[in-house]
Amino acid sequence: MTAVPGMYDYPTKAAYLQLLDYEAFTLQIAELHKQNGFIEEARAVLRVKQEITIMRVCMKAALKLKEKADRAATQSANQENNLSLTV
Repeated sequence: MTAVPGMYDYPTKAAYLQLLDYEAFTLQIAELHKQNGFIEEARAVLRVKQEITIMRVCMKAALKLKEKADRAATQSANQENNLSLTV
């Protein structure tokens, strides 16, 4: 799985949860390969899992930034609304 251009510009919780599910899936596949003695395949899957982990962490950070920006926009809109009511 490779990062899609603009993936972090408009982050969604659904995209974050999809990355989380895919990360768990790759870990399960790696464990299966290891149990069956396919060590090289397990290592390859674990490398993919590391990439997914990085994307997931970046997506989580992007979601936090989006939530923070949304809160700031809401607060400023509320402040402007309150000022217009008092004048």
